[in-house]
Amino acid sequence: MGMKILITGATGFIGRHLTAALSKSYSVRCLVRKTSDISGLRNFNVDITYGDLLAKDSLLPALDGIDLVYHLAGEVYSRRKDDYYKGNVLATRNLLEVCKGKGTQRIIFLSSVGVYKPVTMKTLLTEESECEPITFYGRTKLDAEGLVKKYNIPWVIVRAPVTYGPSQPPVLNKFFLDVLNKKKTWIIGDGNNLRSLCFIDNLVNGLLILANKTDVHGKTYILSDSSPYTLKEIIKTVSKVIQQRIQEVHLPSFLGNISWKIYNLMDNVFNLCFVELYAIKKMQLQEGCDITKAKEEIGYNPAVTLELGIKNTIDWIKGVYLN
Repeated sequence: MGMKILITGATGFIGRHLTAALSKSYSVRCLVRKTSDISGLRNFNVDITYGDLLAKDSLLPALDGIDLVYHLAGEVYSRRKDDYYKGNVLATRNLLEVCKGKGTQRIIFLSSVGVYKPVTMKTLLTEESECEPITFYGRTKLDAEGLVKKYNIPWVIVRAPVTYGPSQPPVLNKFFLDVLNKKKTWIIGDGNNLRSLCFIDNLVNGLLILANKTDVHGKTYILSDSSPYTLKEIIKTVSKVIQQRIQEVHLPSFLGNISWKIYNLMDNVFNLCFVELYAIKKMQLQEGCDITKAKEEIGYNPAVTLELGIKNTIDWIKGVYLN
């Protein structure tokens, strides 16, 4: 019958794209909550199973006969710190305990480059770079990685940067909508900081390769686009795609430091997370990734260029938001 795969987080942005790709070749089951909108999964040949990662017993039917789990579900954008702990740590622990009981053979865990200690010099992040996250999201993803390593189920961890493309979450659309509607964008500092992005098809391609790689147990891989870009290069590429000049509004660097102070105040005093404040600070940090390890060890080849990725994303945004 072939390999049976369970996907958590299948109704999310990355999950839907991965489900579409895997369901062409494998027997795929999607774990979804009763409250989830499953309309995006109806066109795929998949088995839908209801359960909640925070209710351990509800996961038992979902893991019957499963060989491989792609664990994509997690909390990314909540205001409440408690949600990150529940969605990233507690959920992962529950899943792993049921996997262990059911004899699941492998797990592929989608983590984030948010687990790394930020770098200010133009050094690229590798799998061996120091992990010292500065956000609660990053800390909970690192804690979840620790759990994955502890449970003795053969594992692979994938760390990805900001992933974008058609059907991306609304928080990522703001940049594109500002560019399309106002022909302008805001930059903290000079815009020369390196950052890696990952177009959704590139990430899904990497995750697909791992489905059949049984010699990579205990490995961690960064999957991103082929090379990092400066913010200026990203804006220049968008400008080329839409064939319009984009006005860059440069704001002083100290605004990044102020936003970070407010972020930490809200975090420490009120237990609240404001992702937008971190996004302002992030413009001052280097987040370029080196994907040599994934290229050499698993044959990862992110074929979609920045220009094509941006074109596909803008075409989708125009179809959804600007019609």
